[in-house]
Amino acid sequence: MVFTALVSLVAGLLTVLAPCVLPLLPVILGGSVLRGGHDRWRPYIITGSLVASLVLFTLLLKASTVFIHVDPRVWTYLSGGLIVVLGVSMLFPGLWSRFTQAMGIDRRSHDLLEKAHGQKNQTVSAVLTGAALGPVFSSCSPTYAWAIATVLPASTSLGMLYLSAYCVGVGAGLLAIALLGRRLLSRITWASKPGGAFQRTIAALFIAMGLFIVTGLDQVVETRLLTADPFGLTRLEQRLIPATGTTETPTQMSPGDIVSYPAPELVGIDGWINSAPLTLAQLRGKVVLIDFWTYSCINCIRTQPYLNAWYNTYAKDGLIIIGVHAPEFAFEQVPANVQRAVTSEGITYPVALDNSFDTWNAYANNYWPAKYLIDREGRVAYTQFGEGDYGVTESKIRQLLGESASQPMVQVTAEGPGSANQTPETYLGSDREERYVGTPGLGGGSTYTEASVGADEWTLGGAWDVASQAITAVSDGATLALKYTGRDVYLVMGGPPGSTVKVSVDGKASLGSDVGPNSTVTLSGSRLYRLVESQQSSTGATLRLTFSHGVSANAFTFG
Repeated sequence: MVFTALVSLVAGLLTVLAPCVLPLLPVILGGSVLRGGHDRWRPYIITGSLVASLVLFTLLLKASTVFIHVDPRVWTYLSGGLIVVLGVSMLFPGLWSRFTQAMGIDRRSHDLLEKAHGQKNQTVSAVLTGAALGPVFSSCSPTYAWAIATVLPASTSLGMLYLSAYCVGVGAGLLAIALLGRRLLSRITWASKPGGAFQRTIAALFIAMGLFIVTGLDQVVETRLLTADPFGLTRLEQRLIPATGTTETPTQMSPGDIVSYPAPELVGIDGWINSAPLTLAQLRGKVVLIDFWTYSCINCIRTQPYLNAWYNTYAKDGLIIIGVHAPEFAFEQVPANVQRAVTSEGITYPVALDNSFDTWNAYANNYWPAKYLIDREGRVAYTQFGEGDYGVTESKIRQLLGESASQPMVQVTAEGPGSANQTPETYLGSDREERYVGTPGLGGGSTYTEASVGADEWTLGGAWDVASQAITAVSDGATLALKYTGRDVYLVMGGPPGSTVKVSVDGKASLGSDVGPNSTVTLSGSRLYRLVESQQSSTGATLRLTFSHGVSANAFTFG
């Protein structure tokens, strides 16, 4: 217990330097040094209120059923909006006074508000600065998620101990940064001048960071930093988390195997959506369906209507579905992205975020999607990998629930799987690139010249940045051409809000539902986009895409 508490403390210190925290440091540091010469306690108040907010928000959101179904965008808008308001009040200190007078607030209230915003009393703004960062900060670390998801359900006292130790580490690290920055800047006279250029710059940073949070641009930055993470601090923190649960699984299973072995526990979960943290030990006596998925996977998307229908039909009889989200791409590690996908797909059952693949590895899983059906005694009784066999899976669910065979099975309308002769899944990053043609070779330069493409081949034109998981357009007008066989074409991509991709395809193929006016896709986050959706399969059709600056593409899939 003492050792794990110390590990949690160290993990908190490491989190301060982790990629997801870096965008927040200007607000923490800036808030601490702003008017720092007049309030020596300001750094302590900011870090203390951030830690208190982190604990309170995490417990409310993750451990209380009252707050589970609150749209996470509410917390985003509140946090970002509060930071913007604080920045505006710092940048324009006289604005609040004029606002209260214009609103006709009585003199006594006006004097109290003036005092709260005055030079001599910055306590309120310091508390609000720290408190506003708690909901943003809470998606950063696997350590507090482990304490909430694994320890707290089994032991409230231990869970609170480890979570508190982690938060003490976070607070100590942030306080050290704030005090060091304040000490350095105190030696620069122009930096501590009230209302000076430096302090106006800090106020502008508050406004910019608040807008980044509200618009979701902070998630774009977090995704890029997660992909980079040159020092591996997040992975190091994950390795510090104690291993729990059993990993007794067969070394090799085939799709549709009917098996029986103890179901491994859910381990290393980074967070929960639609539910307080769950363990299989808690669910003993119920039939549990574990579904491994990732939200940009077309095979998972086509399976989703069946999962929703089964849950809606059989939950009252004791069926629990847990969607274990194991991300294929870096942007799928961002909880806000997964939450948007959960809302979009109408998922109401619990979703566990397995960013480090700990539960995936405990099950020795190799597939998206993959289903593990667990009986009331906690043993895996049936497995199904990939699409299809929905009737077999539902029959097994009904058998374990003891449903009457005369009761009709659910009727689901969903997209069918692709054909055997369609173009295979095509990855665009350098790690798994296949069938690329062009000059220079992929990753061999920054400016590319298109080549003639054969069946299933693709080529680039213009300025591109090639990374391990994605290609990113460096300038407007960068192009990609692909010759494919299939009925439907999907592309996993993302970019700055409002960025666009122009789509054209030859033959009789019809453009997909994500293609808007002027044959253009306007991006709304990192996800799978439907570019072509036709009634009949096309053979050797050429798809041509023109990207605006900053758009990243990960992989094509087909249907």
